[in-house]
Amino acid sequence: MEQTGPKAFVFVLMPFSDKFQDVYELGIKAACTDAGAYCERVDEQIFTDNILDRIFNQIAKADVIVADMTGTNPNVFYETGYAHALNKRVILLTQKGADTPFDLKQYPHIIYHGKLTLLKAELERKIRWCIENPLQPLSDVDLNLEFSIDGKPVEEAAPVEINGVNYCDFTIGVHNPVGKVIKPDLFAIALISSKKVRFFEPTITSAARLPNGGYIYTLSDLPPIFPFGWASYHIVFEILAVKVDYLDLTLRFFTELGFKDYRFQANRS
Repeated sequence: MEQTGPKAFVFVLMPFSDKFQDVYELGIKAACTDAGAYCERVDEQIFTDNILDRIFNQIAKADVIVADMTGTNPNVFYETGYAHALNKRVILLTQKGADTPFDLKQYPHIIYHGKLTLLKAELERKIRWCIENPLQPLSDVDLNLEFSIDGKPVEEAAPVEINGVNYCDFTIGVHNPVGKVIKPDLFAIALISSKKVRFFEPTITSAARLPNGGYIYTLSDLPPIFPFGWASYHIVFEILAVKVDYLDLTLRFFTELGFKDYRFQANRS
């Protein structure tokens, strides 16, 4: 349907530097345009008042704030704090997760590692959701759960072992790093396997064959995860194939905004 009302206004907070120009033009601005929003930085505007007053005015006026925290620029942090104080819908970006200070770790970030296609895709999805749900807080659906495999962050975890003939036994940990309860109806977790498997634990609520030949298994709901608390799945399955030496696995985390994949592997010891 063609948009007839005014476009949503996205105000962008980020360092003013040539090295960020492509991030802004090809990542942020392109995402906003494709989502149907109007996007600006303060340096694109013509005004006569004090620049800080102008920034405060534009933050208050904006429907959504996008803030790139890369490099821990103090001006961006100060302006983002003001936006949070006004309870604005703020989407945080960073090129490196290590740039995120302790006070902001509870807020989800789009960590784009300098990849503008990744930034554009994830930001467009969030901007589009904000436009379609103008009265709902983004924090209701932009969940910041952290995942581990056998006690190590999934990005750093060693491959899990294939034991015996074709069995895998490991634990997926789920951490809630924010100060609110995360209810099970807000998300779903699935395990994708490159081979068909038979689960012994946990209960599987659905299973399907994927077009690429893999298999996706939706895991049963976890209980509510309390602030700064943990929950876990004990995973036990058998690989239904001739004896294999490795298995490609993906933990898929679904929310109303879409899904995020965490890839890992099972190897024969």
